[in-house]
Amino acid sequence: MELLKTDRSDGYAKIRVENEDDLWYLKDIIGKGDRVKAMTQRTKLDGREKKTLKLTLGVEKMNYEKGRLRVTGEITHAADDVELGYHTFNLEPGKEFELWKEFSGDEWSRLQEAETKESYKVLFCLVEKGKADLFLVEESGISDLSKLQENIPGKLYDDQETGEEFHKEVVSVIERSAEGVDNVVLAGPGFQKQKVHNLLPEDVTDKTLIEDTSSTGETGLNEAIKRGALKKVVEESRVGEETGLVKDFLEELEQNGNVDYGEPVKELAGQGAVKKLLVTQEKSREEQELISTVEQQGGDVEMIHTDHEAGKRLENFGGIAAFLRYKPK
Repeated sequence: MELLKTDRSDGYAKIRVENEDDLWYLKDIIGKGDRVKAMTQRTKLDGREKKTLKLTLGVEKMNYEKGRLRVTGEITHAADDVELGYHTFNLEPGKEFELWKEFSGDEWSRLQEAETKESYKVLFCLVEKGKADLFLVEESGISDLSKLQENIPGKLYDDQETGEEFHKEVVSVIERSAEGVDNVVLAGPGFQKQKVHNLLPEDVTDKTLIEDTSSTGETGLNEAIKRGALKKVVEESRVGEETGLVKDFLEELEQNGNVDYGEPVKELAGQGAVKKLLVTQEKSREEQELISTVEQQGGDVEMIHTDHEAGKRLENFGGIAAFLRYKPK
């Protein structure tokens, strides 16, 4: 994302979308009641043709899709010769637009952060005997790519297939998928991942990390991320950072440490006891007053997304958790 012009005091930013990850950030920043101005096409009053012009919308709803962010609202400013009413902007990579909103400190920080974040794509392949699960992990989330499964005989069946053809099939899928990714993580229990690694071409092994996990599938993926595999291949990663924060909270909670969650956090924030607030993206829109209180008291706010296991676990705690400066008696 490129911030072409900003003015915090006026709640203004002129933005150029550079990639899909930018759209993922923007879906959590643009909200109902904001104003967005962009170049678009609109039917003229005579109904005969469309005119290319800039419109300003009062945002009412958004729909995030892979590759674009659809922003819909009522036209608040336009040329005199076009129809008014409702309109939808399709924000996509390469698009420039202007945004006016009452930025919270957290929203302004995330906008600045989005400009400096490097996008990444990491392919995770979780392998065990006769089974492989592939996931693509990006700043914008996790995608389940495919599953490969084949019956491979056990040790008592030496006269049957050894599984070599299955390993070759896994390698073939990794090779095809690795062309568009920055790194590959091979994980899983036992030695199957090493057998696959031995068959990979050098250009793929050069960007491949091997990580031990006790299982495959989503459980194995989450275990690999918790073990730091994503952080090892990507210096700064959103999913890895959020997983680490939730893990630290759960460990403190288990030890009856200086943490709390749910409704009590609001009272604690008012007392200035909240050092760091964790909030899901859904709750962040509902709890702007809480977020503002924490920021005014000098606390930090971290948004946790629910597109990975750690975020879903925080959701089970009401979508709100806090690290405390002290625990009131």
